[in-house]
Amino acid sequence: MSVVSVVSVLGALALVGCDDLAGFSGDVPALTTIQLEVTGDLEAVRNPDKPITALRVALVWGAQWLPEPLCFLPPESAEVAAVVAAGCRDPLGFVPDRVSDTLAIAPNTPAELPIDQLPSADVMVGDVTARIAYASLVVFDDRDGTGRLELARSRTSVRPPDPDFERTQQDVIYGASFVSMTEPDVRIALREGGYQPTGFYPREGCGAPPAGFSVLAAGGFRFEDAIAATLAGQLPAQDPATCSEQLPEEAVVSVPLRAPAGLQELGCLGRSADSVVRYREPPEEPVDLELRTAACASIPDFGTGETEGLVQYLVTTRSDERCKGILHYVLRGCDEDPTCEVPEWDRTANPPAWWPCPVQSP
Repeated sequence: MSVVSVVSVLGALALVGCDDLAGFSGDVPALTTIQLEVTGDLEAVRNPDKPITALRVALVWGAQWLPEPLCFLPPESAEVAAVVAAGCRDPLGFVPDRVSDTLAIAPNTPAELPIDQLPSADVMVGDVTARIAYASLVVFDDRDGTGRLELARSRTSVRPPDPDFERTQQDVIYGASFVSMTEPDVRIALREGGYQPTGFYPREGCGAPPAGFSVLAAGGFRFEDAIAATLAGQLPAQDPATCSEQLPEEAVVSVPLRAPAGLQELGCLGRSADSVVRYREPPEEPVDLELRTAACASIPDFGTGETEGLVQYLVTTRSDERCKGILHYVLRGCDEDPTCEVPEWDRTANPPAWWPCPVQSP
């Protein structure tokens, strides 16, 4: 049965509601099954301070996400470069959106992950005639015992993180089939309708994914090549020799175990679905800089001249937090615009005593 047919059947069942159904009994078959094996020595890579509680693998659908300009523009100073290094997630990294099915696994043992859930429409990119979703198989230690991978939220998000969640034992990630487009990746795809390569985890140079579920592999590309292709109005391309497109029953996905360092962003939601910067009014008390990196910087104007001479104070999230992020403080401005005509706050005439940056004219 095709994915479209499955959706139609589920929609028909929803319309029936609570009436009795005849001929529907027993287990519902999986939409598809992913064959996989987690490989490597867990003891060699695990966090020595955190004994393994319950190793699992989760199918995680990716978000369409854009980094803020500060994270890909050339830094104006060494101090700003340090903020970017500490506060920006990998601009070509996989960004999780929704966690789907999960399975308890053991290293170096073949396993099968039944997929029982279709991704929601908001993780699919394109229109109803041609859209696609990509997912990564993420290996994690289920330290909170929920059986699922809980996704954290950066303190720089529009919606602040849940303080109760911040106090729980957060799951530790030990590997993924798709970490970053700068590395070779294996991704699970769901294609509905036609296919057109896009900037959504691009696969330029590879073959079209089969309709429905598939397992795709690609060799990745360098960050510099991605920038050059973008400036030329093109998509960065993988070496076609590294590309493959298989149906789930034809493929076995190998997920190597890795040390948690550098992987925890795979359990962190993106700051937002766009590259809009959220600005903040500086508090009266000094900003806590413990385990943070900070710098004064100009506000990019992209040649418009509208922000010329305006300064922002950049402060990263703490280095021990799961999600990276950068807070942008300005003395005058609005939530999404430091040049708004009617500012939500204006401290240019009386900046806080601790303010470390030049003061722009009111």
